[in-house]
Amino acid sequence: MTAESIMSNEVYTISPELSVGEAVLIMARKKVHNLPVVGADGSFLGLFSLRRITRALMPMAAQIGENVMDFEMAFIGDDSDDYLRRLKQIGDQPVSSLLEKKKKLRFCSPDTPIPHLLQLLSENPMSLPVLVLKGEQQQVVGMVSNWDVLTKIALSLYSHPEQEGAEH
Repeated sequence: MTAESIMSNEVYTISPELSVGEAVLIMARKKVHNLPVVGADGSFLGLFSLRRITRALMPMAAQIGENVMDFEMAFIGDDSDDYLRRLKQIGDQPVSSLLEKKKKLRFCSPDTPIPHLLQLLSENPMSLPVLVLKGEQQQVVGMVSNWDVLTKIALSLYSHPEQEGAEH
């Protein structure tokens, strides 16, 4: 099994100029956690993710350290209006301002085998873009998540007739 047999082919891509607010609406409507960002030539630039939005919604004092969970945040209020204001502030920015840059992301090719996919997914908290080289540019042809891998393996295991017969 390879990434090509597991990946989600229905990939919603966005341009780097799209506003964060518009991207959030697309994510909500399409029920996706990540949107690949592509240039006008179709080249993969990075990933717009819920992780980056969540981080941007945190107060600046909480964004300072790499290990946010080690930071004492009891002094920060939990008024939802504060978070709505923050979302409105970042909503007009282009998604390029909150981009998970390509050089920091893990990604794979359609022929990446499952063991390597599992390793990449364990190192990356987001879905993996599946990229192919077209000319000089890497282009997105799919996305692979932990969920995609798990469901493909589980369906292979539990949908075999000999397995079902053993359960009855």
